Amino acid sequence: MAKKNYIYQEILERLFTCQYRFGDRILVKEIGEEMGVSRHPIMTALYRLQERGFVTITAQVGCEVVTPTPEAIQDFYRMFALTEGLIAELAASRASAADISRLRLINDQIHALDATRNANADEYRRLNVDFHTQLHAMAKSPLLCSRQLANFELSDFFIVQTCGFRAHLGLVADEHNAVIAAIVARQPEAANRAAREHIESVSRSVAAALDKTSEGDEGSADTAP
Repeated sequence: MAKKNYIYQEILERLFTCQYRFGDRILVKEIGEEMGVSRHPIMTALYRLQERGFVTITAQVGCEVVTPTPEAIQDFYRMFALTEGLIAELAASRASAADISRLRLINDQIHALDATRNANADEYRRLNVDFHTQLHAMAKSPLLCSRQLANFELSDFFIVQTCGFRAHLGLVADEHNAVIAAIVARQPEAANRAAREHIESVSRSVAAALDKTSEGDEGSADTAP
């Protein structure tokens, strides 16, 4: 089990660091030779990644990283935003003062990051995970939040593969503050709306970058000899 989890985490990290890009083949034999493991634990890891939306496995063909369409991205983020809105709504009703203080502290750290520095993108990703993990804890709904955690991993993957975390860094602290303000005011509906608007803002950044990439690919095809 430890070996299967290690392989899963290793492939996931390669997806997050763009060593594997949209549409790339993932070769089981290559991974096996590199890590010194058999085919079985690799396939177990790949099937788990397929269940979470990162890759597609085709019998007799192999495994490749997904290539989502703009419409698929939009559908995913609509679902993602609705769930995060519900979580924020629950947090507005259930969070303690200490919970809110911790959430504010994390967002203050995000606000302090310099959006012009590429090096801060990784730190933002870590702090953003901390922020939403804290928000989820405040909702006090473990089953709901465990499902949403998988969505966050997929969202982070879409971000790194398209616009990058730096693209949203200048906006995120203010968007988070809107969520915090609604929770402090004990306004569940406002918290729901602010959280949805935050995720929808991320969605627009991802979709715009994906559209730009698609246009570039079409342009390359038009000019090819």
